[in-house]
Amino acid sequence: MRIFLQYTLKLLSQLILAKYKPKVVAITGSVGKSSAKDAIFLVLETARPGRVRKNEANLNTEIGVPLTIIGGENAQRKIGVWLINFLRAFRLIFFRDKNYPEILTLELAADRPGDIAYLTSFIQPDVAVVTAVGEMPVHLEFFPERAMYINEKANVLKSLKPRGTAILNYDDLSVRDLRDRVPTDRTRIYYGFQAGAEVRISDFSYQIPNSANEIKESGMEFKVEDRLMAESEDFKLSGVLGLPSLYAALTGLAVGKVFNIPLSDMKTAVSGFKPPRHRLEILKGVKNTIIIDDAYNASPLADQAALELLSKFKKNRKIAVLGSMRELGINTESAHRLVGCQAAKTADILFLVGEEMVFAKEEAEKSKKKLGQDLFWLAASAEAAGAVEQILQPGDVVLIKGSRSVKMETIVEEISNT
Repeated sequence: MRIFLQYTLKLLSQLILAKYKPKVVAITGSVGKSSAKDAIFLVLETARPGRVRKNEANLNTEIGVPLTIIGGENAQRKIGVWLINFLRAFRLIFFRDKNYPEILTLELAADRPGDIAYLTSFIQPDVAVVTAVGEMPVHLEFFPERAMYINEKANVLKSLKPRGTAILNYDDLSVRDLRDRVPTDRTRIYYGFQAGAEVRISDFSYQIPNSANEIKESGMEFKVEDRLMAESEDFKLSGVLGLPSLYAALTGLAVGKVFNIPLSDMKTAVSGFKPPRHRLEILKGVKNTIIIDDAYNASPLADQAALELLSKFKKNRKIAVLGSMRELGINTESAHRLVGCQAAKTADILFLVGEEMVFAKEEAEKSKKKLGQDLFWLAASAEAAGAVEQILQPGDVVLIKGSRSVKMETIVEEISNT
């Protein structure tokens, strides 16, 4: 039944795309896809109000992407909702909807071999964005080797339309090296912090809150240089912290350049960027604490970025609550040891949750953390919630991160004031 549904949605999507011919921006990568998608949407919506559509929630799979094209809902097992979805698709095909989006901003997931190849068999993007892969990407357990995973991601570049544009993260060496996968008659734009990027952040600073009452005043200021147009502009994000959000904003600006939107016109759009829920959200916690809620998912690259942010809180006691990183395949042990070593150096108190975090615990103990004093290991997030709350003191900063299957958001719910 699922196969029938999948290919029916594919056929309907092909017909709709052929009829309306929207510009398509496709985003993939191991981390940062959803935040990049949201930033891109904000920028493009400024130039084309009401004429841009993006995936909602996790509609980024072989079922979700066609539903986004149709403008349908995730029906799951609800027959009535599926009927409405199909009626909407038929109406788009047989009648003309003058309000159909001019631009589709589509996040493409790749959990298994063939996922991107399948999606790009009926979606030919005008702009293809690859965010970051890292040395040990998530979802690797379903790929025999890392090179195959990267090859799967590269399918989004091979499918670019003539005169299309590839936008690549210059700072990620694996992504930078994908330049050879971009067809020769397409444009390539690099973004990042390093000097080789055409659209780059040349300077940035954090406004770190010292207490929960200062969260609203927190944020980041940064300068963006556009080497393509020889212009620069200063930007500010309020209530947003962390390098992943800077990369997301920069991705939005790079895509905006493809659509000929000046940096100055994108300033208002970018200033309104907020990361998706559970992605480095800064929240007020119980006992007047600060929570860095990054509970949505985890990978070595994402954990390192979250710990980098935690390290910026110089005047506070730092607590890291880290759950297992899943779907890492052969890198499971080495990845958890790497994160355990960095976390032990960054956090004053370290809570580790999940079976795989035993490797991180061993590394933390090598770094002089004492089990039961400033190092704790717990089997599940439900056990960790009470233990974390009990140890909290006013002014503490608590980072909470882990793979979705570990359900670290239960800890956020327990200790936040939201």
